[in-house]
Amino acid sequence: MTLHLPTLLVLCVAALATSAGVLTLFGATQHTYRGFWWWVAAQWLLTLGMALQMAREAWPIVLPLANLLLLQWPIVVLAGMRRFYSRHRLRLPPSFDWCLLGIVWLAWFATWSAQGGLAARVAVYAGGTAALQLYGALLLTRLAEFRESSALKTLVAVELLGAGVEFARLAAARPGIGEPIVGNELLLAGGLVIVMTALVMVYLALLLTNERTEANLRAMHRKLRFLADIDVLTRVANRRHFHELAREALSADESGVCALMMFDIDHFKRINDMLGHATGDEALRQVAHCVRESLRAQDVAGRLGGDEFAVLLPGTTVQEAMAVATRIVGQLDDRQVAPRLAPLSLSFGMVQMHEGETIPDALRRADQALYEAKRQGRSRAVIAGGVEESPEFGESRQLGLTGF
Repeated sequence: MTLHLPTLLVLCVAALATSAGVLTLFGATQHTYRGFWWWVAAQWLLTLGMALQMAREAWPIVLPLANLLLLQWPIVVLAGMRRFYSRHRLRLPPSFDWCLLGIVWLAWFATWSAQGGLAARVAVYAGGTAALQLYGALLLTRLAEFRESSALKTLVAVELLGAGVEFARLAAARPGIGEPIVGNELLLAGGLVIVMTALVMVYLALLLTNERTEANLRAMHRKLRFLADIDVLTRVANRRHFHELAREALSADESGVCALMMFDIDHFKRINDMLGHATGDEALRQVAHCVRESLRAQDVAGRLGGDEFAVLLPGTTVQEAMAVATRIVGQLDDRQVAPRLAPLSLSFGMVQMHEGETIPDALRRADQALYEAKRQGRSRAVIAGGVEESPEFGESRQLGLTGF
């Protein structure tokens, strides 16, 4: 069967132009990332190179440019990958990529200029193409994302397969080959490899873009979830998330003993009025830091609003909670924001949670104990027993911080 090479070249050019057009349309209408347009450029340069191949019989002078445009694909795609994954630098610099492309092309050009036969030119071209594809595949495997990216793995597999086909062409282009049909088959094999690789690249470019978009969306979701759950100023749970975490901690606790304490900063409004809201914010940050440093992994802390905080202590009695409060204020002594003008002090209200009691009910009793601590002169912790309707205030302890 005689192959009609011009017709096959036309089909190849049409397929390449279609793939390049799809990428261009996607890039013009959708959000893309650094490196994407290098992949588009690789597709269009490949299309132009194949189109010039159609004109090589009429104008042989275009053949060097045509082959250069066909050889560029692994290197230009790699240049796009370097930008797409710009956070992870490869050991070899980009200049080495282009030098390798130049060496391969010059080797072919020297053979062509010396008027080497078809077999020699095909051998040099096939060997150079295989080297470029193996080089590109090797560098892609060095990217940190290679293990997790199915697109990168597919691209490496395609380049390795392309290199294998080129090695087969190299073996077939043995000296003495002269039949036109065999020469055409060698050219056809190279063209088909180029077309198939380019078509796969369209899928891979879209897949890589989709992978990056999904990763960004997941990161954004985590950030939004963090902002929705955590009080940004103090880095502890906000009111809503505190209730969620506290319920989960109660469900997981098997001891049946749980203490809850509520506390705030004494004279916080005066601190804001005297020293400004920036100092007030810093006071809140320092208090929250002391809380985080004083708690265990299973304890739950949250900012209820303003300068008011709550801490749930699973498996803890109110006497042990008193020791936790002492640790918090002890750390705060070393983190005063304005010790002479406005020394920070805290007032605590503590309760032992009853069996079956909800977090909101316990918080209301702790709030009563906190109010009693304020009434007794602040800078102290008060334990409340009984029920909300008739609280019984027990131990009251001065915590050693001096207010103003």
